[in-house]
Amino acid sequence: MGSGNRTNPSGRPRDVVYVVASMITGGTQTHLLQVFRFLNRDRYQPRLFCLRDRGDLIPQARAHSVDVTTFSMTGSLRSPRDFAGLVKMRAALRRHRPDVVHGYLLRGNFYGAVAARTARVPVVVTSKRGLHRPASMPERFAVFVSNRASAAITGNSPAVLDFTREVEAGAHGRMAMIPSGIDTDIFDRTVTRSLRDELAIGTDLVIGTAITWRPRKGFRMLFEAFAQVLKAFPAARLLIAGVDRWADAPLALADELGIRDRVTLLGKRTDMPRVFATFDVFVLPSESEGMSNALLEAMAMGVPAIATSVGGNPHVVTDGAAGFLVRYADSATLAERISTLFVEEG
Repeated sequence: MGSGNRTNPSGRPRDVVYVVASMITGGTQTHLLQVFRFLNRDRYQPRLFCLRDRGDLIPQARAHSVDVTTFSMTGSLRSPRDFAGLVKMRAALRRHRPDVVHGYLLRGNFYGAVAARTARVPVVVTSKRGLHRPASMPERFAVFVSNRASAAITGNSPAVLDFTREVEAGAHGRMAMIPSGIDTDIFDRTVTRSLRDELAIGTDLVIGTAITWRPRKGFRMLFEAFAQVLKAFPAARLLIAGVDRWADAPLALADELGIRDRVTLLGKRTDMPRVFATFDVFVLPSESEGMSNALLEAMAMGVPAIATSVGGNPHVVTDGAAGFLVRYADSATLAERISTLFVEEG
């Protein structure tokens, strides 16, 4: 919202309230911090409404001079506590009288849209950033309501907008693609020191990723491919940012494949440029993606990338030119592509 030619007739900055379920570290939350950093404050004054109280990125939002309000909600779409939070959100909007309410993801979109419409906010915008089908009747209802209430629906890739049109049949209004962006002043390999010395990995070849243990993030595909890569490159390592401890399923799989001692969990990081500078190859093995921030960040750092050919990934990676695309769950081809890049690195 920092560009465009429209001005506010009143001469004051337009007040924009962003609504998100939480500010726990994630792609959407990182995107919002970038919005707060680069938004033209002569034209727009941002506020942030968080459904949940917790969030390790709330201090960073406040550091960008953004007023943050939390509502002690669960985001379950069923809880009486959430109804009370919705009433408080509506009251807060009536006090602030913003020009725009801009929601993010299913719960931020729904609660933001309902509170905004009942508080008579002039403009409601919803943002779609993934390809996740509503899993229950309450979720389908929430999507329908937020889509119908919105003056505009934005998506961060063509795949996301296509999904919204085709799957969320209630979507209407003006739709626009606003791709995710990366701050190349931060993600610059030429001025970033890697973690190799700290991790004591020397010159070992490193496969890196940034995932969680949710099955759709593709840890099985990645582990199976890594086990095959180790046969040709026994000193290779796999570094995983985003998780700091093993869950039962990935731990059992790592032990079954005999790769556990070559895998390092980096946890949630605030120094992702240094993490990416450590990788020789970045892998994004997800079953679905809107537009992955981690993929964009890796490529901005000049790290060769391999991604599954799903969602917004083909919009970012040209197969064989800016990296490789592989079918989801095709661990054999993933292993071949990693080995190809390792040979080129060598």
